[in-house]
Amino acid sequence: MVSNRIPQFSGLSLKISSDFLHFRLSFLKISPFFTLFSLLFFVSLASELRSEPQTSFHSGIYQSEQILLILGKPGETQGELHFYGLEEGEWKLLYPVIPVSFGRSGLISQEQKREGDGFTPYGSFPIRRILGKENLSIRSLEYTQIQKNDHWSDVPTSKHYNQLIRKKEKGATPLWNSPNYQLFIVIEHNTNPSIPGNGSMIFIHPWEETKPTSGCVGVKLVDLQAILQHLDGSKNPFILIIPSDENN
Repeated sequence: MVSNRIPQFSGLSLKISSDFLHFRLSFLKISPFFTLFSLLFFVSLASELRSEPQTSFHSGIYQSEQILLILGKPGETQGELHFYGLEEGEWKLLYPVIPVSFGRSGLISQEQKREGDGFTPYGSFPIRRILGKENLSIRSLEYTQIQKNDHWSDVPTSKHYNQLIRKKEKGATPLWNSPNYQLFIVIEHNTNPSIPGNGSMIFIHPWEETKPTSGCVGVKLVDLQAILQHLDGSKNPFILIIPSDENN
């Protein structure tokens, strides 16, 4: 059966073929609220019609009760973040809509993402890890307090590629001195396994500038802090980045 966590549309009868489920997200022209409902609904149907759904959705999203829905127009470097949560059986907006910045090249599918291309990968990503300089506690989520020697490798030839390193390593990016890494959510792109050259260091991190990022999702620090106050790991939170022709 389709998960009972997926919103139900009373009085609506859908007759849909499995071929129709191979839709392209870049052609969506619907509101963010309906985008969320539609994606979860159709992906759940696809999981019943096929043993291996022809989508890039992570299977865990079917049971998610918190979703950071990030929308951006193809080719553009600005978008919006909509934070939804399932409360008492209804999806609700948990925080006002947040403007975000993407990589200088815009959005690209996570399968096509490559190191240094300036794209932000789209797809679905479980929220598992948060890092920051302060001593924080996030409900039921792994939090790592950054130390002065902490680095993250974006060197494809390194055996620690796209991993947190608790010591200095040649070519790796130091985390301690950058305001971008004072607090961030890891977007689990190319992390398990980490394939050399397929992209690294993809985060939701503080970004107070008007220019694009290098490939991460940038938000204001105050908004990121507010999101983390609402996040709850027991609700299986996900990041869902979608290229859409309309943001609102």
